[in-house]
Amino acid sequence: MKKSIPLIALAVAGGLVLSACGSSDNAGGTSAGTTAPASDTSAAGGESSAPAESSAAGESSAAGESSAPAESSAAGGEQLPAATISILAPSYADSSEADWQKIIDAFKKIQPNVTVKLQIEPWTDFTSKVQARIQANDMPDILNDNNFGEAADGLLYPITDVLSEDTLKSIEPALMKNGVGTDGTQWAAPDIATSRLLVYNTELFSKAGITAAPKTWDEMYSDAEKITKLGGGVTGYGMPLGPEEAQAESTVWLWGAGGTWVDGDKLNADTPQATEAFTEMKKFIDAKVTQPNVGASNRQDVADLFNQGKVGMYVAHSGLTGVTREKFKDIKFDVAPIPSKSGEGISYGVTDYILAFNNKDEARKAATKAFLDFFYTPEQYTPWYQGTGLLPATTAAIEAATKSDADNAPFYDALKTVKFTPSGNPQWAALQSALQSTAGKLASEAPADVLKEIQAQMTAGG
Repeated sequence: MKKSIPLIALAVAGGLVLSACGSSDNAGGTSAGTTAPASDTSAAGGESSAPAESSAAGESSAAGESSAPAESSAAGGEQLPAATISILAPSYADSSEADWQKIIDAFKKIQPNVTVKLQIEPWTDFTSKVQARIQANDMPDILNDNNFGEAADGLLYPITDVLSEDTLKSIEPALMKNGVGTDGTQWAAPDIATSRLLVYNTELFSKAGITAAPKTWDEMYSDAEKITKLGGGVTGYGMPLGPEEAQAESTVWLWGAGGTWVDGDKLNADTPQATEAFTEMKKFIDAKVTQPNVGASNRQDVADLFNQGKVGMYVAHSGLTGVTREKFKDIKFDVAPIPSKSGEGISYGVTDYILAFNNKDEARKAATKAFLDFFYTPEQYTPWYQGTGLLPATTAAIEAATKSDADNAPFYDALKTVKFTPSGNPQWAALQSALQSTAGKLASEAPADVLKEIQAQMTAGG
């Protein structure tokens, strides 16, 4: 699950000329003590380059490959030479730093010559932190991110260079496809996944006389009106169009209109389907059946309102519903496919990724590979992914969780039909950034004008 990291770089005559569109402060060299505010969002806006028809994590295409990766000889046996590597990762939850640090400490016991530095940052400021390190020529060796579309300009190793064959086979193939760039190179490996569905407050629905979850836009609008009329500051639908995840909210409405961002080998925001989607969104906003200030609302803001019983329904992932279930036991809810114009249900899929920067240092490369193979072993990976509150990306973990995690069964089931945004397309980072900064203007401007501005920003940025 906002968070896009447009890593715009050109390799030139023995050096790198980097875009200076991020924060200028150098975040490099930060030790494991760096702590960031927790975020319950995934990359939530993390997207993938797989086609919409790709098979799902819950329907493994590699039943025979579900065994866990064996520790590589470098990770568990052969001692590596002295090296220092760094990890830059987002905060998924309060435990994110501690969860990474446990793996780092365990790795240190088997590879004492390798020092691993950790930097954790909130999703809301993640873009500037990554860009600051790139601009300072202080790239992290390992980046946990939700975007890689523009990261392949000589800055990264193909992820196959820094993961063993056993580790690669352990990752669910349907999700692994999402780390393939438009050039056919496997630049990224998924580390977590989410599916997003419509989450609705069953008590508010009952009070409003609504007996079933909406399937069409018309039904959702009617239900949102009824819930809003309950009064008491309650609104029908939570629409986060703030700078964290406007791209995710915009995308599910676009899909609901039968559209896509993809136009051949390019991306296009200014299409008839996008106009229809944004027009429908504005209908909800203008009728005041959404929360106030949609353009300033992030996903967590809407989740907070939902947990206070102030929003009737919104699009969420299992991490957010887990918080509701654990900490807000008085809120009764259910989940359903996301409504569309036609009534065909939608589920929004997300994978976040592991990327490896090429720092042109063989000792660091070897240490990176050893650490990542260690990271994906079940003993390390399972507690780590569980700490995010999201869904796993390895076949074995998916199979185990599907059997044991009844609360999230709908989200696992939705992985069979999720659609993904085109994060492997080089223009996606620019489009995502434009949506994040501009989609919120829909509250006060015409849909066609907002989309033209988004298109212009994407063209200028990508």
